[in-house]
Amino acid sequence: MLMLKRLFMIVTACFFLIPALAAHGDVVTEPDNDFYKRHASKIIYLGRSFTANGKNGSVAVKTEPGAETDIAKIQNGKVTYVQYSCLYDKAFWGFTFEYNGWIRLDETLVLYDYVAFEEDHLNEFYPYSGGHPEIMEARSAVAWPWPGANTYLWTFEDLDMRSFRIAHVYKDKDGREWGFIPYLYSSKNIWICLSDPLNRGIPAFKPAREPEAWVSETAHTDIKRSDDPVVMLIAALVIALVVGTAVLINVFWKPNTAKPDGKSAA
Repeated sequence: MLMLKRLFMIVTACFFLIPALAAHGDVVTEPDNDFYKRHASKIIYLGRSFTANGKNGSVAVKTEPGAETDIAKIQNGKVTYVQYSCLYDKAFWGFTFEYNGWIRLDETLVLYDYVAFEEDHLNEFYPYSGGHPEIMEARSAVAWPWPGANTYLWTFEDLDMRSFRIAHVYKDKDGREWGFIPYLYSSKNIWICLSDPLNRGIPAFKPAREPEAWVSETAHTDIKRSDDPVVMLIAALVIALVVGTAVLINVFWKPNTAKPDGKSAA
């Protein structure tokens, strides 16, 4: 009994540690938005930059997808970072902290980034197997948005190889190896040149394409369809049927317990 009690305490402690560990591994800020709070389970983290490309010269920002009133407008050509996306009534919407609201993503164009690079070169990636004394000796590295980008981002100093994980590696046409790092010192989704970590002058061999229409990389659930009263009624009836069947089985079905002489118990 004492061992069971201790086991229960350990499991309970681990349960309460899970949210903290998840937050430490990937720090993602959730918006203070009523629509987001109501539908968080159907909203996808996006984390990409978009430029406004509305039909009337701007893109409307709304408190929630489908709202009639606008809280702001983003002029065409202006770039904003979209943290989350959702599918609402067959249209994709994105949430931007900069304007604290939702915009239709079919009125924007997505900028070339690490996701686009991955789509272009996914079949060329391979696992990181360690090594690369260049970066271990330098203890510093230049961060890039993707291999061969037009310009670098910034430089990391006092870099400890034990403080980050290299998810996969890419080799360019000149034999340089690049490592993709999902998270490092509050920076997310960056590349470093493992072969030449401090070279800020690597020629751009993969310049950014022009912004283009966004195609979702992740399956979304249509929030309006899932909230439809008919759909909810069908779901409720299915649940009621399952529960009712379980109750009937429990009431009317009795196990056929047989006595040693082969006769069933009365």
